[in-house]
Amino acid sequence: MQCSKCGTENPDDAKICTSCSCTLTSTAAPDSARKTKPTMKAVLLHCLFIAILYSVLLLLSTVSTVVLLMSVIVTILNAIKTVCKFNKAKVPPKFRFFPYRIFFIGTNVLLVWLLLLSIDASPVPDDYTVADLRSAPPECRRSYEILKSLSEPKGSQKERSETGLFPKDVNVIDQVNDAIREADWTRLSQILEEKSDDIIRAWKNAQKGRDIISELNTFGAISDLTEPDWEANIGFCGRLRELGFLYQAYARLQIQQGNAQIATEQLIEFDSVISKLSINARSTVTKLVCFACFWIDIQAANLIINNPQTSQESLKLLAQHFAPPQIEQISLRNSLITEYLTFKNLLNSLPFLRRFPQVKNLPFLKRNSTLRVSRNFFNDLIYTYEKQEATKTEQLSVWPWLYPDLGPVDLEDRLPWYYKRYNPVGSMLLEVTAPALGRVLEIKEKHAVNFDLLQIVLNKRLGRDINLKARAYSDEYIIDVENKKIFSPGPDGQPHTEDDIKLIINPEVLGFSD
Repeated sequence: MQCSKCGTENPDDAKICTSCSCTLTSTAAPDSARKTKPTMKAVLLHCLFIAILYSVLLLLSTVSTVVLLMSVIVTILNAIKTVCKFNKAKVPPKFRFFPYRIFFIGTNVLLVWLLLLSIDASPVPDDYTVADLRSAPPECRRSYEILKSLSEPKGSQKERSETGLFPKDVNVIDQVNDAIREADWTRLSQILEEKSDDIIRAWKNAQKGRDIISELNTFGAISDLTEPDWEANIGFCGRLRELGFLYQAYARLQIQQGNAQIATEQLIEFDSVISKLSINARSTVTKLVCFACFWIDIQAANLIINNPQTSQESLKLLAQHFAPPQIEQISLRNSLITEYLTFKNLLNSLPFLRRFPQVKNLPFLKRNSTLRVSRNFFNDLIYTYEKQEATKTEQLSVWPWLYPDLGPVDLEDRLPWYYKRYNPVGSMLLEVTAPALGRVLEIKEKHAVNFDLLQIVLNKRLGRDINLKARAYSDEYIIDVENKKIFSPGPDGQPHTEDDIKLIINPEVLGFSD
């Protein structure tokens, strides 16, 4: 024990200093009152732990700039307080009156809020899978491989397409079909007369494509096994449309040359393939190409019907083939489910989730909630436009079970601001990838009207009763003898406008009178 007066070291049990006889007093604190002073390493580790905790929570959470700055300030203040406390130093004057307890409570409230923001909704129950898509029987699976043979390899620069057509053949076919589309019969007759050899040559060059059509027609159904993926190979769609224009041009040439029977048989063969494919088509693009080919075939059939030289046998063949279409033939249910599955696969293929597949969702991307918004959107479309194939389903909540019911989130309308704060990346993906299906649904409706018009023309030519009751856009279809057309007002509901849906007719052949 050291003497406090002279500094002489004395035995621990001494009561009087051996040098100056001063009474010795012990300054040692009781063991219970002793506190171990932490090392600087412990202080630094504690501060580092706090900094990492806040940094992770801030990076993984979706907060505004103001809240982010507040969190940084609270982190720094807590670190200063910790250092001062561990070193038993006095609090610096500028922090002496700082309300630590208030900021400590605020910090914990912020942590709870950030954790709440990271909670995702539960997974979608009974979610769609590829098994929910309409498919051809197993024995028809080979038809898909034959169909894919029309697809050109990526980066291919062949002089001829997979159908066998050269660019100059396609150019001739386009000229014929432009004249048909514009209903310019004078120009059409002139092109057919001038380009008849070119059309025949194109027909022969496309032997490979025509053989594929013939082989596909031997199947009772045509499979479409395209995977729901943004990069799915559907190159066969362009070639099918190309062949559709070829069949129409060839049919028109045969009609002009008095061979309506040949034109009818070739047209029915091609349309049969498109009809079978349309039933099981998955991609929206594939379905749209089927609708485009239907329109091409309807135009060609209309030309045959209005030709005075067409025999009753050919007319009956057309009537038998162009019977009212099956519901599945024009249904978009497959395409809508495929769109949803494609979006679902997109979420799973994001770079971070692809690198760490065990991570199902991130605080700034609520995967389950995002899928629920998308699922509700497509379910509503299926029920609205495909009522024959769907039943009304209850809307899925897009919020976690811990949250109060903040109401529905409709992708068809603008996403509410509070949902964007809750799920910013998911909201962005929903808005960017939301399919513009309004035009697709309009095309589907127009196809149904086109088919009705063809039925009226065909029944009139066969001497049957006709029904002018319209399915859309107006109460009745309109027969305009003066302008030689039968038509329906388009979506604008006004006749004689650009969006009219029409077929050109020969009133004398059909038996229409003023």
